[in-house]
Amino acid sequence: MKKKNNVDVLRERFESWLNENNLPAGSKLPSERELCELLDAKRMTLRQVLIELEIDARIFRKNRSGWFISSKRFIYNPKSLSSFNAEACAQGRKPFWGYLTKETIATVPHHVDDVFLSSGDRYLVTGWCGLDSHKVFYHESYIDADVAPGFINKLGNQSFASVWEDAFGHALNIKEMIFKPVNMPEVACKELGVAPNTYGILVEKHRATRDKKVVQVDFEYWRLESVELVIRDE
Repeated sequence: MKKKNNVDVLRERFESWLNENNLPAGSKLPSERELCELLDAKRMTLRQVLIELEIDARIFRKNRSGWFISSKRFIYNPKSLSSFNAEACAQGRKPFWGYLTKETIATVPHHVDDVFLSSGDRYLVTGWCGLDSHKVFYHESYIDADVAPGFINKLGNQSFASVWEDAFGHALNIKEMIFKPVNMPEVACKELGVAPNTYGILVEKHRATRDKKVVQVDFEYWRLESVELVIRDE
């Protein structure tokens, strides 16, 4: 039998403490100093356990605020055509969102411009989405302004899907979706309350009309503990 190291022993002790206290999602944990005293642990060993539990989505950290109990992960199914709002509700979650910027831009990054088939102005919308009072991802969305003139003026606090369908008669499909781990950009870290250069999951989506013309490109930077990729038939 493999001998348990100090990290394994402390993790078992910490998980027992979590189970005994049965803290609800969103609850703040005691400070690291207090946890060291409660668990009779050294700071470096405790931090290793905290990182392991964060990877396992048991807890999450807010920069300068401490550690908190995680909600269950959002199940991301690439085959689903539902919007984030509809899918979150279907999973029994309470979605909310906010927009940071809505602007017209003449140039976009090359890796985005290559996806659009037509030239012209683009809209850039940035913001964040959350679940159950906790922000889970920051997004940057580029929209073909020629296909959707005045899109940013119609957006208000509606979802993208609602504006596309109600104002422009398009029910967009996802033509391509890419998942990859990244160091999140500074603005994403700031909005999500994580330390600079924190690792996250980047979800890149190319949204297209029925004739397969890409009209929106999204970059979603998810907190690592907040999302789980599951592929299933609808």
